[in-house]
Amino acid sequence: MRVESFLRRAPSKSVSEDAIVLNEEINVYGVFDGATPVTPFQDEQGMNGAYLAANIFKDYFTTRYPENLSLVEGVVAANRLLRAHMEKYGIDQKKVEHIWSTCAAVIKFEKDGMISFAQLGDCMIIAEYQNGLIKVLTRDTVKGISYRARVWREEQRKQGVPIPDEEYFQDRKKQLCFNRTLANKSFGYSVANGTEEVGPFIQHGQVRGSEIKAILLLTDGLFHRDYSLEETFNMIRNASVSSYALDLERHEGENRLHSDDKAGVMIRLDGERAQNPAL
Repeated sequence: MRVESFLRRAPSKSVSEDAIVLNEEINVYGVFDGATPVTPFQDEQGMNGAYLAANIFKDYFTTRYPENLSLVEGVVAANRLLRAHMEKYGIDQKKVEHIWSTCAAVIKFEKDGMISFAQLGDCMIIAEYQNGLIKVLTRDTVKGISYRARVWREEQRKQGVPIPDEEYFQDRKKQLCFNRTLANKSFGYSVANGTEEVGPFIQHGQVRGSEIKAILLLTDGLFHRDYSLEETFNMIRNASVSSYALDLERHEGENRLHSDDKAGVMIRLDGERAQNPAL
């Protein structure tokens, strides 16, 4: 088994709000993407809620996760830890704009030969089977959220609920704040945000390890606007996570495209185990 990893902050940021876990001791791997903050909170080290949320999950699955827990139980436990950290800092969790949150994708190689996975938001898991089939194992629940939010607002207006017109939501911050009212709702998106509602929205499952040739975990910073996730998987498989990520960053810079933090873990289930250190 060979493990390749990559972590890099966006050119516009001072720190990465993505995080990765490479827990080889119990064969747990993951990527986390903290949600862009809309408030100016910083802790004693100057870190915002997005960084803290992603790294709370990273630290939990690196040092605190008991091997006998399922991944779903682990995500729920990490989510409660996130809530506890917000309480420690006096975060008003009744106000969605103050809540720290993170998307997540985690896998675990079980002792019975199965590979378990758990996911929230738009961190994604893609697998290549031994027969060559490439399959996206998770659903991106963040995709299309702004459209669904507009539809929801219109439905609410029809029912007489006083909601500002759409011009109000042209402001990016106001749009993000409204979108976050749809966290962990059936018409919204899934995310770890410290609330108990997250549990039912964790996508999870298992695949048989003997059927898998490679498995990729990535944050949305590695999505390519011109290619599907299956095509992205092929490009990474044919090169490496780091070379693909750096090529994508150059492409974004040359074309003046938005460039986000980038995190990915590619596990090839063949040969000797090796690990490329995160950058």
